[in-house]
Amino acid sequence: MPSRRVGPAVRSAPRTERAGIIVTVARGHTQQERWVFAAGEPSPPLSIGAQGDWRVSGPGVVPVHLWLSFDGRQLFAASGEATAHVQGRPLGSELSPVRAGDELRFGFALLRVGTAESRLDRGLSAARPRSPWLLAAFGAALLTLALAGVLAISRRGTPPEPSSRAPVPSPPPALAAAPAPASVSTDTAPASEPAPATPPATNTAAEAEPLTLLAPPADDEQPKLQLLKPQAAFPQNVANRAVPRVGEQPWLISEPWRAQHERQLRAPHRPRAKVVLLGDSITEGWGFAPSYKAELAKYSPLNLGIVGDTTQNVIWRVGHGALDGTHPELVVVMIGINNLAGGFTPEATADGVRAIVSATQSRLPGIRVLLLAVLPAREKASDPLRERIRQANRLIAGLASPGKVEFLDVGSVLLEPDGSISKATLRDFVHPTPEGFDKLTGAVAPRIAALLGGSAPSAAAQ
Repeated sequence: MPSRRVGPAVRSAPRTERAGIIVTVARGHTQQERWVFAAGEPSPPLSIGAQGDWRVSGPGVVPVHLWLSFDGRQLFAASGEATAHVQGRPLGSELSPVRAGDELRFGFALLRVGTAESRLDRGLSAARPRSPWLLAAFGAALLTLALAGVLAISRRGTPPEPSSRAPVPSPPPALAAAPAPASVSTDTAPASEPAPATPPATNTAAEAEPLTLLAPPADDEQPKLQLLKPQAAFPQNVANRAVPRVGEQPWLISEPWRAQHERQLRAPHRPRAKVVLLGDSITEGWGFAPSYKAELAKYSPLNLGIVGDTTQNVIWRVGHGALDGTHPELVVVMIGINNLAGGFTPEATADGVRAIVSATQSRLPGIRVLLLAVLPAREKASDPLRERIRQANRLIAGLASPGKVEFLDVGSVLLEPDGSISKATLRDFVHPTPEGFDKLTGAVAPRIAALLGGSAPSAAAQ
């Protein structure tokens, strides 16, 4: 679906609007929180993402996009990315109907769909004076409950002991501690440079224990529902520690992401893979390129890229079996763009890459690692993200170790002569097109062959 600027049918919702569909950002970085689709006014497709008509970004959001289309009555959504869901169902490339009350999730971003009329009616009803009869009935109900409590205490003889358990603190929103990324921008206000990412003081658990409830109360007790222990949030802004992708709450693991990780653990050719690739959506998409299959099939490559991953997510996967049962001769690592575009500093991003190399070498002693530089992103060579990428790559290059870790920067093959990026090479100025993947393969395959001594195993491709 081609990207188009939003026409006059899609606009910010005025507070007096009484009809149509409102889409609101519930989680994610944006400077425009909602859009309204006016009833009876079909609108052109609306692109939502780090690069699009409506820019919504944040850690894990950068590589994914949603498309919304409105025919005047019904809202539809589509996405070519594996991490986009509506009500927990994956969104495909074909338009699917979206109804009021649905939630659209992509990466860490969350959009809620409602109607303008229902949204305003709720606000009006909240401000409407209450009926005296309703107030009287409410007061009577409170008095009845108080008397029932007094009678219950008198029957038991003594008041119940206060609970000794610590109160469960309300967890912070999943993105509350994340700095605003440089990719956030609107037509009215420029984006600001992200502040250095600092892990929140309360985020100390790398992996929370599952939610557990107490046994049901006895018949003579008032019903209670308590947690055995408070749930700690995952550290969102730590690039060099094992952190899973966050689910609906910041202390829950994303189930679609974990399912993808487990599917990779069951890949039947894992034991015979001579080359293993670790990374994000660029790595995952590379595995579907014809040039990848043509040039790397002889190594039976195991592609462990997952859309939206950051360095900390890859560290978690390595620590949870991503490399177990494999016997490769080379591990190729390409990761970091989601960290940099999501607000992490070049230093933090490079430290995350260092931690991936360390975890990989611990799991596969003696393994050779090929570190690929973070690929260029954003259309203009002057974009601030480009400089952060260059700084990170200089630090990542310093991780090279003769005979153990090699660094390779092939980003220049994806650039135009003036340093800009063409959509013919990177479709959204982040992800390569088939032509872009051809250039990437052509630059990387010879180095892989050299590191493997020109070996050409006959095992089948993935």
